[in-house]
Amino acid sequence: MTDPDWRHLPSLSSLRAFEAAARLGGFSAAARALNVTHAAVAQQVRGLEAELGLTLFRREGRGLALTPVGARLTQALSEGFGAIARGVEDARLAERERGLRVTSTPAFAQSVLLPRLGNFWAAHPDVPITLTPGFDLVDLARDGYDVAIRSGQGDWPGLVAEPLLRTRVVLVGTPALAGRDPDISRLPWILSSKDTLDDQWLATAGLYRKDLVVHALDEPMLAVAAGLQGYGLFFATDIIVAQALAEGHLTELPFPGLPDFNFWIATLPGTRSPALEAFVAWLKETFADAPAVKPGG
Repeated sequence: MTDPDWRHLPSLSSLRAFEAAARLGGFSAAARALNVTHAAVAQQVRGLEAELGLTLFRREGRGLALTPVGARLTQALSEGFGAIARGVEDARLAERERGLRVTSTPAFAQSVLLPRLGNFWAAHPDVPITLTPGFDLVDLARDGYDVAIRSGQGDWPGLVAEPLLRTRVVLVGTPALAGRDPDISRLPWILSSKDTLDDQWLATAGLYRKDLVVHALDEPMLAVAAGLQGYGLFFATDIIVAQALAEGHLTELPFPGLPDFNFWIATLPGTRSPALEAFVAWLKETFADAPAVKPGG
């Protein structure tokens, strides 16, 4: 297939006006189909004839008839515009069928997003969502994601970051475990073997891993599950354990110096699909009553 030489092709608007007039039998019908005036179509067609140096229509009574060269051009344009229309519709259909690809941390996906997704689908049953949990900072463009829910400062190059909510890190345990001994250093703990943040937070209270009874679990949701069984105290963001706290399965213990985390909606710049617009709007509405993101944080 030969690449088109766009420098020597007439404008698409004039080709479209001619094709519509030829297919529909006149300038008036073409004007109605294109939502322009009769004069605009006539001007486009006359301009096309002048540019090509060809007569595409001839007068026949009160109407117009295609010349042989006009008929050949009409056939080629009809086939070309038809192929364009089919390609555009195929692209739209493929995008609708693909749905939205959403990524977040496993804990946020399981404890925060998944329990609320039913509300989104109730309002938008035609929008499929693929939710992919993961710890890695994915490249949205390269990996084909539409939106990421991330914690951090919202300053990721090449992305649009919109504030979603702020959470606190809290120390929690079952009421039975917390009531066993007022000295938390004598209680068992569930800590990550990899995350140095645990050690930093402990140090703010003068506690050190080597002096504690520690069960090491590196997957946050396993740590929550173990904590709910009373196996140890553990650190978590308050939104992850909000339901367990509200239902009394966990209780918060006082602990100094624990930080806040901001969560953001990260998307690629550019035009958003209606489905993505609806999902982002739903996220903002769903968490509108949550603590606001701290500026600069």
